[in-house]
Amino acid sequence: MHAGRDETGRLRDPQSAATGVIAYNIRDDSRTTLIDSLGCPEPLILHDMAGGSLADMQRLFDDRDGLHNFLRTAERLEITLAFFHMITPDRGSVESIAIHMELSAPYRGSALDIRHVAILNRRAAPRDADFPVWFGDRDPAGVPFGGRTRARFLEAGGIEMSLPAIEARTAELVKRLQIPWRQAVRDPRLQLTDQQRVLNFLEQFEAQMPEGLRDLAGLPA
Repeated sequence: MHAGRDETGRLRDPQSAATGVIAYNIRDDSRTTLIDSLGCPEPLILHDMAGGSLADMQRLFDDRDGLHNFLRTAERLEITLAFFHMITPDRGSVESIAIHMELSAPYRGSALDIRHVAILNRRAAPRDADFPVWFGDRDPAGVPFGGRTRARFLEAGGIEMSLPAIEARTAELVKRLQIPWRQAVRDPRLQLTDQQRVLNFLEQFEAQMPEGLRDLAGLPA
């Protein structure tokens, strides 16, 4: 969707990470791309990794302390690391952010700046009540559960925001066109209804942007 293209609209091969995207697999030897990218002079680098990649990040330096060594590398280079965690109603996504926070806790107060952003996926869960493990709730017996990870997250300076819902059919049509969302607002291959759904999604996304996240994510003011 964000790959570099030539004058005819075809995907460039090879891609340039400075103007488009390049592909690698965090689960094989190409994972060293994540380390090598720290030496790139670009002010902002985005890595999109599949959920459950933490175990593979532990292998970054081919030892059991791979993630720790990756963080040390970022510390030496004075790089800010921002982890964006997609939160769903599933317990696993909340447990994942808790583990990431635990791993980065020893670096608080050090030269390494680690930020965590929790993004609540509202696509099929529009209410806070749909995230009982994150916000906390009570079981059928009235016993409270959940909410502790969120409390620790906010206390540690974490940033929380929501990813607005968008109609599933519209989202799939945009993905099939392989175009950026902002381009979809004007693409004549989409019906006006779908164009406006995308525009509503983008406007809601902008409106829900928390203070401090825009600069962290390298977005224009």
